[in-house]
Amino acid sequence: MSIKTPTLDQLKETVALSHRILYAAGLATDRGHSSTRVPGTDTFLIKPWPHIQMCRIKADDIITMDFDGNIVGGKREGVTRVSEWPLHAELYRAHPELGAVIHTHQKWASMMGIAQQPILPVFGASHSDSVAEGIPMYDDDRALIRQKWQGELMVKVMGDAPALHLQSHGMAFAGPNLESVTIDAVNIEYQAELTWHALAIGGANPIPRYFTHRHVERRKQADIPEAWEHFWKWVDENPESYQVRGVHL
Repeated sequence: MSIKTPTLDQLKETVALSHRILYAAGLATDRGHSSTRVPGTDTFLIKPWPHIQMCRIKADDIITMDFDGNIVGGKREGVTRVSEWPLHAELYRAHPELGAVIHTHQKWASMMGIAQQPILPVFGASHSDSVAEGIPMYDDDRALIRQKWQGELMVKVMGDAPALHLQSHGMAFAGPNLESVTIDAVNIEYQAELTWHALAIGGANPIPRYFTHRHVERRKQADIPEAWEHFWKWVDENPESYQVRGVHL
């Protein structure tokens, strides 16, 4: 059975939906960005600047950029690139197999990074695979990732991990496709929140590696999580049904 490569329009729809999901889950308002590689090219799709409230982002808003920061598609008057495009470009450049990147300022995961405390796999083996092997910390430069050299250093620190703490500046996520990376961002936020509360009332006991191992291996197969299709698409169509836990940036 062959897997069809999505069209450019379908990829733009996915990028737009990822932003709306991050908003619905309370992980972002207008700052932050999702991107996906255009298969077989050295280009990626990302939202533009000026920032748009993420719940309003549509496929027509998405631009195409190359790894050197040039807008090669979707250019419109008054629209330019987000300043942290090197965060995305250098990850794609370093990892040809990589399909998607996300940057957020989500509250709980960012807080654990600021405190330099590990986010533990504490709830649900199938929901904690993205933190089961730890999240590296990029603290060499606490400025925004706006320069190529910053992106290159960040890539070295992140390695093959699905997530990275940007000290005092939120999170970066990367993976095979945008659907799985978006769900990683949602799941990691929940693990971070539960880790903090568990520590506050006496201790956080991580799920043993034995129980998370098969889920860690499964995520490497680039499967699209069921949560994307069965829950988050529904939430996007029915936003009034979901209690947003918002952030300020």
